[in-house]
Amino acid sequence: MKYTTKFDKVNEICIIRVKGELRRPDDSIAIQKFVRNVYIEKGCCRYLIDMRQAQIIGGKEDTFSIGIIPVDTDLKMKMTPHKVALVYSSTNVDEIFLEKVAVNKGYNIKVFTKIDKAIEWFKTD
Repeated sequence: MKYTTKFDKVNEICIIRVKGELRRPDDSIAIQKFVRNVYIEKGCCRYLIDMRQAQIIGGKEDTFSIGIIPVDTDLKMKMTPHKVALVYSSTNVDEIFLEKVAVNKGYNIKVFTKIDKAIEWFKTD
């Protein structure tokens, strides 16, 4: 897995573009740790994770590990509301299931197929 980041100053969103093979759950946890580090360094609480060029490798059982907060995440981050949009080239039952599991764990996550729709969702704060 490779990823690049940029900060959209206008919309105050950290954009993470993921390419290549994303192996769940290990790569998902690596992205969560990256999000933690960006929060610590820049205070960003809104993330758009663009998965349109990623090949997801993993099954439904890996989805249950979504939202496992890295052990070294501080209490302040755990208590700060974050909003995460996951953008895929298309959605199937796996992505919808992932969203439901994360939401049921208390995360503000939504799955999209269009970046502009995800950005509009961020404006509904």
